[in-house]
Amino acid sequence: MSDDFPPNSRYRNVSLMKRVAPDGTEEVYGARRIIPAMERYRALDHLRPASNMRIDDVAMDVYGDPEQYWRICDANGDAEPAQATGPEGRLLVIPMPLEVANDGNA
Repeated sequence: MSDDFPPNSRYRNVSLMKRVAPDGTEEVYGARRIIPAMERYRALDHLRPASNMRIDDVAMDVYGDPEQYWRICDANGDAEPAQATGPEGRLLVIPMPLEVANDGNA
């Protein structure tokens, strides 16, 4: 696990890996982040975002931190944050953090 990422980062619990390039240079990178299955999430609330809302604005409104947008994306199966509030009329699940909903086992 890596403490190299801030506590609100989606990469907080991702391990750092190292590899040696063909020229001998050591490269450090984050391991692949596996998005939890959508059924693991418990809804804290639901929201139909207005057409002009951005996902980071939604995260700010519900979590008090725009950097937590990834929690909403993960719970709704959205790989592309820029499209997470569309299409218009969509009902978004606002999830409890897995650390809470899953007895601390994110």
